[in-house]
Amino acid sequence: MSQESKAENIRKLFASPLGKNEVAFIYLGYSGVIVRASNRTIIIDPADLLRNEEKMALKAADVLLFTHSHGDHYSRKDAIDIFKATGAPVLAEPFIVNGLKGDIPSDKLTSATSGQAYTFADVVVSAIEGVHFGPINLYQIKIGGLSIFHGGDSGYVPVKDYPADLAFLPTGSPSPTASPEDAFKFASELKPTVVVPIHGSAGESREFEKIVKKEMPGTTVIIPEPYVLKIVTLQRKT
Repeated sequence: MSQESKAENIRKLFASPLGKNEVAFIYLGYSGVIVRASNRTIIIDPADLLRNEEKMALKAADVLLFTHSHGDHYSRKDAIDIFKATGAPVLAEPFIVNGLKGDIPSDKLTSATSGQAYTFADVVVSAIEGVHFGPINLYQIKIGGLSIFHGGDSGYVPVKDYPADLAFLPTGSPSPTASPEDAFKFASELKPTVVVPIHGSAGESREFEKIVKKEMPGTTVIIPEPYVLKIVTLQRKT
């Protein structure tokens, strides 16, 4: 896909009319996603996956989330560029927030503590401690009555207190902690209407899909293609 087509799909993400139970998203690669629902936009773990034309296609976002500081999730330069393009406040682990001070205003930076919830306009983000090499935050995001979960590239941790209508779940490579089996453990507790495998090889995503189809036949699995706009209709749980 050309850079022009990628930027155009981001513009379509912002232009697409959505019903109250609909979510639009674009998968960027690794665990990077742009999610839009109820006229709110969340950008998660964009790393260095957005080129300049694609950053220019971004409109105002409501929050920019980073799960942790590894290079396939976070790039300081790109975080600053995205902030300049969108004005989105940043919620991330303290290491990332400290590194952005001086380039992003302090009132736009929030250090995420596991077990705490943070509100940005009418978007509520709860941080959950994951398991990885080094600290990692997982996020439950509530927008307009819908709940979205993002698992970074964490191994399994209990998440039954954070139900989700839509879940982005890591299935493995190059993560040393994620796996199809751990992703299924997440899904079995989150009980999403739709689940999107991220941060894994094609084989790992298909293995996860196979497990879900057998054990959770009521849940839809969407294996995403980078920069392809998807719009899904969800059943509200919260």
